[in-house]
Amino acid sequence: MTFVRRLLVVALALVLAACGGLPNTSGVQRGLEVQAPEYQPIRLQFEPPTPGASPAQIVQGFLAAGGSPDDDYAASRAYLTSAASSSWQPRSGVTVYTDSRKLTVQVSGDTVSLNVPLAARVDDTGRYLAASPGAVTAATIGLTKVQGEWRISRLPEGFGTWLSSFYFERSFRQMTITYADPRDRTLVTDYRWFPLRPDAVTSRTWTGLATSLARAQLAPVPDYLEGAAVTAFPPGTDLAVESVPIIDQIAHVELTSSALEATTDGRRAAWAQMLSTLRQVPGVSGVSITVDGAPLKILGVDGAPTSLGQLGYDAGSTAAPALVIRDGEQLQAVDFTGWLRGGENQRAVDVPLPKVPKKWESLAISPDMREVTAVGRDRVSVHRWTKSGAGQPKPFGSSLTQPSMDKRGRTWVGGVDTRGRPRIWWFGGGSTPTSAPTALTAAWLKGSITEVRASPGSRRLAVSLTDASGTSSVYVAGIVLGQDGAPIALGSPWRIATGLSTMRDLAWADDGSLAAVASWEGSDLRPVMLPLGAPVELLPPVQDVDEIITSGGVRGVIVLTADRGVWRRVDGTWQQHATADDLIVPGS
Repeated sequence: MTFVRRLLVVALALVLAACGGLPNTSGVQRGLEVQAPEYQPIRLQFEPPTPGASPAQIVQGFLAAGGSPDDDYAASRAYLTSAASSSWQPRSGVTVYTDSRKLTVQVSGDTVSLNVPLAARVDDTGRYLAASPGAVTAATIGLTKVQGEWRISRLPEGFGTWLSSFYFERSFRQMTITYADPRDRTLVTDYRWFPLRPDAVTSRTWTGLATSLARAQLAPVPDYLEGAAVTAFPPGTDLAVESVPIIDQIAHVELTSSALEATTDGRRAAWAQMLSTLRQVPGVSGVSITVDGAPLKILGVDGAPTSLGQLGYDAGSTAAPALVIRDGEQLQAVDFTGWLRGGENQRAVDVPLPKVPKKWESLAISPDMREVTAVGRDRVSVHRWTKSGAGQPKPFGSSLTQPSMDKRGRTWVGGVDTRGRPRIWWFGGGSTPTSAPTALTAAWLKGSITEVRASPGSRRLAVSLTDASGTSSVYVAGIVLGQDGAPIALGSPWRIATGLSTMRDLAWADDGSLAAVASWEGSDLRPVMLPLGAPVELLPPVQDVDEIITSGGVRGVIVLTADRGVWRRVDGTWQQHATADDLIVPGS
């Protein structure tokens, strides 16, 4: 790398330091922490431009130096003229390109044109928007000579920072921010990327990370979760000081007086949010929240809570997952874990399941396995088996997707309504089998809906849309609830994957990732993992792969092939485990 004279890697321990999303301001910081761990992050430091550097070397050096955000991107600003440095906004977003070796640089006089395969874009909140494989990005940069040396004088509007995947993975880390669902006291997790940077004054990693996460936690709920989850911090609540020090493994959060406006339930939720988010900081085991120096108290809780359980926000059921195997018309429920182990470990679950004629092709089963919904081969007919009997609702749409059931027993299905518009409907759990479904409002639905899947937490839907050219994209949106707690709409979409030439099947692997059977132009149909706000992970191919399910995470992925083969992952490869007409995970 001729454009960089020296790259120093300083490391006592690999840790994380960040500012909330991609912050636009900074302020006076609190003093040094007392008894905080003395760890330093891995930091990439770049020297100024080499005298006599060519326009291409200046631009390449500027791009690489974006991996060092210290001192307000001082390393990058050394490559800019004073005017360009004043107008440049490095935190407006990050363009992540796949490989610096694939960066094409063309020089024409005082301009440099860039062209490179695009991996993703990260917006100013830290939201990761994955690009489709094969996507490219380009930019033209202007230069001028300053005291005989080339410097960048013109950057495209909104240029932000460009980083190769190599430098992005060393300069940013994915973290989570949590929001509350007060109806059943659960937490909804959001996924963001934060730049790795030590605290501006103390140079200590933990302060910078704790402060950035606290600031992000106090911000409003992101658009795609609006109506599906809430932040329990009252409007106007902010940090009263510019730092969150860590003393004896406790992160101390001092809030403005607006925090006192929270109700008792609101304070429980606010504590749960901040505790869950700040305990990501290595070495933080608890949180102290104060207002004007006094603890933010919760009725019925002595002192500062140290666990979500104290706040009534337990992690939820840890019951072993079940699996329903379909052979012809027969449905058999088994313990998923035991079935995977095989032999004597296989154990049937004693629950009555109906016989389902083969014409009912796609099935969804409720978590308690007391309700079954099926879509027919005609993609118009629906049959439901509920506690009150069996029957068919009147036709309400066509091109219906495979149904999906959430943990509340609601059934979700997408398709086209009688006016030719893409729609998503839901049936209430426990409703009569002939009840008509309710349509959601979602103006952003365009094209054909090919998959609809409810998340494990039942607060988000994953939706696959195919446009007129046959290209598919996967979106995640929060389920907006009305005053009575019933779903009424979808929030703004968050695009998880785009540019797919085929989308065969989709499933939630866990609350933070999806598993799919998909392909992009020029690639074979294969199992893939689609993490929320992270790079796509291609799994080893499986011939004639048709469906995908999971018992949890990438390790639990199972695929079905067109010849009824059931394949599971073993030591990173695929092994055939059984045969079946279909496998259904209840509540998915």
